[in-house]
Amino acid sequence: MTARPIHSPEPLPLERLTEVIHFLHANGWTPATSSNFSCRSAAGAEGVADGFQVSISGLDKGTFTANDFIPVDADGKVSDPARAHIRPSAETLLHSVVYRLYPQANVVLHCHSVNGTVLSKLYESQGGLWLKNFEILKGFEGIKTHDTQVWLPIFPNAQDMTVLSAQVEAELPQHTPIYGFMLAGHGLYTWGETTAQAKRHVEVFEFLFEAILKLRSYGYPDYSG
Repeated sequence: MTARPIHSPEPLPLERLTEVIHFLHANGWTPATSSNFSCRSAAGAEGVADGFQVSISGLDKGTFTANDFIPVDADGKVSDPARAHIRPSAETLLHSVVYRLYPQANVVLHCHSVNGTVLSKLYESQGGLWLKNFEILKGFEGIKTHDTQVWLPIFPNAQDMTVLSAQVEAELPQHTPIYGFMLAGHGLYTWGETTAQAKRHVEVFEFLFEAILKLRSYGYPDYSG
């Protein structure tokens, strides 16, 4: 997604985001309480959300509810003193990075699919891979032809979120268009202006992950577009 003029986001009901989380879980992309999700929660004076709602850590996404989000500030810190004892996703800082870099983004989705995880390890040493010449690329917002290319960065996984988020924040602006990134051996992050758009981006990525792995299994040379 390329930068656009800052605007006040439309209200994003947590119930709708919860439906999407259940969809992702039903597809096997959020196993064993993994994955995390967020949406902007309020608009500031400049039209930029000054905080967001993020999923609480360690919950089964198959039974996740709209009450299982917690409000945090722009730096990912719990903003409700009464809920300060509740732990938001350990990767909340990565959501903060996306919202800082892309003011038009209102929803962030992070999944742990098998295909995505395998692909992230295959291309970890290359730092990412180019996605091009697939018709499904037109599912990304703003892309009108298969004759294009999208860089998908892959970062080494890390437990230190402060260091990792700084690496992601420094790297992403170097590429455009950009619709997501991966953590090696971990999973995919993508986002959108709406819940529906973010969901569509997950589906595009997951289609591409499966297609590329199948091409490799049929003896196709290492995919590079």
